[in-house]
Amino acid sequence: MFVIVYLLVVLVFLAIGLCLLISPGTYFRLIDRMARIDLWAKPSSSWDPNAPQWRVLGLAFTLFPLFVIFGAPLLIYLQSPEEYNQRIRSHHHSASWGAVILWLFFFALGIGFLVKPLAVLDRFSPRKLSAEPDAQRHTYLLRILGGLFLLISIFGIWVQLLRYFRH
Repeated sequence: MFVIVYLLVVLVFLAIGLCLLISPGTYFRLIDRMARIDLWAKPSSSWDPNAPQWRVLGLAFTLFPLFVIFGAPLLIYLQSPEEYNQRIRSHHHSASWGAVILWLFFFALGIGFLVKPLAVLDRFSPRKLSAEPDAQRHTYLLRILGGLFLLISIFGIWVQLLRYFRH
């Protein structure tokens, strides 16, 4: 079950990366359409949805999941092909500390969305959403998202630590 969720999260990162790499403006228009707001797709003096920095971020978001999926097996294989074959056939699995760090990031993000949702959103949005008249609606939705991040990250950390202490 954990492997399936892990791969789904990695595929989400890959999809976002490919969208930003291929056409960042279209990606931001899609986000606007799904959120039913007009915030990300319009260029302004401090925001350009088609800026080259978004393609670089897309490249990073594309390379990260590829490294997460193929990096560890490739590193083990390059160090020792015999050890690689033993790990493939072994039933002993321990905790992934990289996954624990990723879950801690989502834990901190969930706490941030629960405590100060508009401050976290203002940090990453092109304009200050806390100044808009319907900011309370954003706060409500962000707190729900923060609660989900918090619960899912606690579960992920619990699974990893359980795997570590069980063996």
